[in-house]
Amino acid sequence: MNKLDLVKENHSKNINNLSNTIWVSSTTKENIHELKEMIAKQAPTDEPKFQIVADLLSPSDFVVLVVPIDKAAPKGRLILPQQQTIRDILEADATAIVVKEYELKETLQNLGKKPKLVITDSQVFAKVSADTPKDILLTSFSILFARYKGDLEETIKGVRALESLNDSDTILISEGCTHHRQCDDIGRVKIPRWVMQHTGKQLNFEFTSGTEFPCDLSKYKMIIHCGGCTLNEREMKYRVKCAKDQNIPITNYGILISYIQGILKRTVEPFPYISYLLEEE
Repeated sequence: MNKLDLVKENHSKNINNLSNTIWVSSTTKENIHELKEMIAKQAPTDEPKFQIVADLLSPSDFVVLVVPIDKAAPKGRLILPQQQTIRDILEADATAIVVKEYELKETLQNLGKKPKLVITDSQVFAKVSADTPKDILLTSFSILFARYKGDLEETIKGVRALESLNDSDTILISEGCTHHRQCDDIGRVKIPRWVMQHTGKQLNFEFTSGTEFPCDLSKYKMIIHCGGCTLNEREMKYRVKCAKDQNIPITNYGILISYIQGILKRTVEPFPYISYLLEEE
């Protein structure tokens, strides 16, 4: 309640005794700090159901991360999902080993200890899958983030919509970030090309980035979303729910790429609880 400076002291004390109620003054700033503390206490504190990768690891496990350095890679740093995944591995008291795609095979041969998991950028799935022995689990950053922030089951179901696309259908490709687009950008160039090669259809693509996401999705036959590393969990789940409520299939960059390359089953092996979704394939 505002205008504490105009209220008699006894009356304000009585009000402050009520649950979740406080007098403040925007003029004198009295109790403003206490109000902020009260608001913070009301905020939801639910932790995410999953971690990025730490819940799949045990202390002393080795994890190999495959990080291509191409034209799209930022100068002097790793991209956000790579940074966050490394931090999560360290939080699990495991060891993170970072290599480029053409260094993976030799690294695995020289490790002396089988890694628990190989995590790759989805763009180099084909090479990484070929160079990673079948007895080593393999997945991608964007698949991990689909589980961490979104809905992995829904995005696996959604990828099957590729097989029912027709000429002139419209697909929405949505990215959470607003990075500068490169000439061979994964979202605006590579994925549309791979989708049309896989389907053999002439398709229309529309693009959104950042906070932009349509409320009405009825014009789209399918949504392909990035991993959402720059979006919070609530926003990613909201987008998946919007698609689900409107019966529009939604999938994820990593799931789409691994599906097109025929390795989807392998890339979700680290998550046995969703393996039943692929039994009919």
